[in-house]
Amino acid sequence: MHEMLKNPFTWKKEEKDMKRKNKIFLMALFCAFALVSLFPLISSAQTIAGKEIRIGAALCISGHGANVGKREAIGAQAAVDAINAEGGVYGVPLKLYIEDTASNPQEAVNVVRKLVADHKILAIVGPHYSSEAEATFPLGNQLKIVQICVASSKPGLSAANRPYAFRNTLTEDKIAGAVVKAFKKRYNIKRVAIITDIKDAVSKSVGTGVLPAAFKAEGLEVITGTDPVTFQTNDTQFMAQITKLKAMNPDGIGMGALGPDALNIITEARRQGMTQPFMSTAPIMEGEVPQLGGKAVEGTFSGTIWDRSDDSPKSKKFKEAYDKAVRIYPGEYTKLPDYYAVNAYDAVFMTIEAIKKKGVTNKPGDLEKDRAKVMEYFTTLRDFKGVASKGFNEVGDGVKDVQVYEIKAGQWVAVKN
Repeated sequence: MHEMLKNPFTWKKEEKDMKRKNKIFLMALFCAFALVSLFPLISSAQTIAGKEIRIGAALCISGHGANVGKREAIGAQAAVDAINAEGGVYGVPLKLYIEDTASNPQEAVNVVRKLVADHKILAIVGPHYSSEAEATFPLGNQLKIVQICVASSKPGLSAANRPYAFRNTLTEDKIAGAVVKAFKKRYNIKRVAIITDIKDAVSKSVGTGVLPAAFKAEGLEVITGTDPVTFQTNDTQFMAQITKLKAMNPDGIGMGALGPDALNIITEARRQGMTQPFMSTAPIMEGEVPQLGGKAVEGTFSGTIWDRSDDSPKSKKFKEAYDKAVRIYPGEYTKLPDYYAVNAYDAVFMTIEAIKKKGVTNKPGDLEKDRAKVMEYFTTLRDFKGVASKGFNEVGDGVKDVQVYEIKAGQWVAVKN
């Protein structure tokens, strides 16, 4: 009877309170079910094993490729630092194990063995040179460990060493086509001569196979035919070679060379009074050719996939991370990053993406399976969003865009179409 005598307004208030409480209860129940359904995902993310995730770097810290190898190591360390600053991988930090190949194929083999057996790493960034990769790629298949070269660009090398060999760089044939086209247009080239290293693997490939094909595709006459002017890596005298080229009087010269040798070739050509322009592909963009060559090398053409003038958000983030990581190898020639350092940086992030996407456990007993998972992920990776990387093609070579560069005022500068 007492309840019936309540004010109608009181009844309405109690009814509203009850509805509000029911809504709160339903919302709490929904959240509880959501947490339960998400728990397996959260649990797996939080239970990745180990105190650290180990990644190896087999790079030329000494020898004739020391400056560029150090930049690659800095690039890889920059990625590790950036990832660890954000909590690592599901709370587990990365650790980079850097070993020096000394720019030597046999030492590169020793380094790969050490990284796999002693450091028990998940994947390897490197080595640098195609000559090193020719020695280490077959070994990587035997040991079942991914290697991600960041400079090797001799055509066919990854294809011959499936399934664990990958190269996060473009092969020279793809770069050469774009460079030759721009070179021909700029200098009205009709007749070309070729000078090439016959010792270094990638340089020999460029001079004897890549450039002749690229010149022919653009309708240019190769006056050296199938017999290019030759030298060997680290030769100090080029007088005889340049005298021979001068007598041919080409409109332009293509080089199969590494940066230090290209610098000496062009310098000697200018000393002998040659004014013709020179061109090559990615290898001459190492060795500080613009800075050391001065006016002698002005107008030289080459091509690659990234330059430090790139100010995209991803490039800015990379350059900031690189500036901090340069502490590991401080020096005049390491303070500024190049595209090799970018390739190494992207390679580490690719590996982390593989860990997350393929469910790598990082348990000691699963190491061989985890290495295989990285390989499997890379095999079909076509849409990676890196600084200058999109993934790998069907034979394990990098998918990237080509940019043509020329030397101006002591720097490599992008050629505008």
